[in-house]
Amino acid sequence: MTRDKLITIRIEGEKREAFNQLAKSQNTDTASLLYDFISGCLDSRIDISLVTGKGQRIDNRLDDDRLNKIDNRLDKLEATTQEIDNQLDTIAKKLADYVEAFDDRLSDCDRELSEKITSLEHRLNALSIQLDSQQDSQQLDRIDTDSQKDSQQENPDIEPVATVETVYTVEAAIEKVESDSSIEPDKGAIGPVPDDSDPIESVKGEGMNAKDAAKYLETKKVTVSYDSLHRWIGQEKIPDTSPQGRGARKHLILRGKLYYPIN
Repeated sequence: MTRDKLITIRIEGEKREAFNQLAKSQNTDTASLLYDFISGCLDSRIDISLVTGKGQRIDNRLDDDRLNKIDNRLDKLEATTQEIDNQLDTIAKKLADYVEAFDDRLSDCDRELSEKITSLEHRLNALSIQLDSQQDSQQLDRIDTDSQKDSQQENPDIEPVATVETVYTVEAAIEKVESDSSIEPDKGAIGPVPDDSDPIESVKGEGMNAKDAAKYLETKKVTVSYDSLHRWIGQEKIPDTSPQGRGARKHLILRGKLYYPIN
């Protein structure tokens, strides 16, 4: 058995004291701890690189393991994030398509509603015009009736204006008399209505009251009020001193209480 040899090393006093305290914490002395350390290095039970600084320390290996784990988790998280981004892109595209389709549908509904509103407005306008026309016609009828009543009250001896049926009856009777060669018509009884300005041959058609005369003048693009036509009947003359009178005289002749179209 070889004899142990003494080893002498030089070390700072503070480190020597710290090493002595480390040996005491392990329930040994400085020499025994140093001996065990040398034996462990020789038996490869202790990594000599940890002492010389040429190898990784245990805490560094632990840090590397943690970093690797963190990197793996980050990779998984990045993959999950990318998957979520893809799903969000798909959802966003579907939403955009849905919004576009919904907007197109709203535009179609708005156009259809506008067309229906326009159609309804046209129908309402037509109905309003029809109602106004009926009201005007009824008002003219009332004015004509009231005027005839007033005229009859003022002149009770004047016969009422002959109706269309009466005119047709008189004309039929005249035609019958003229067609019968054995009957000589009384030229004095059927003669022209006296008028100082226009001969009887210049008129045609049947007599018209003020209301019908106003409508007839409208067909000739001449506007004359009903009141003026009614007033002229009372005056028994169409005046030529006013634009309405001159316009009416181009198309009508007043004979008695009726207006007649001019040939």
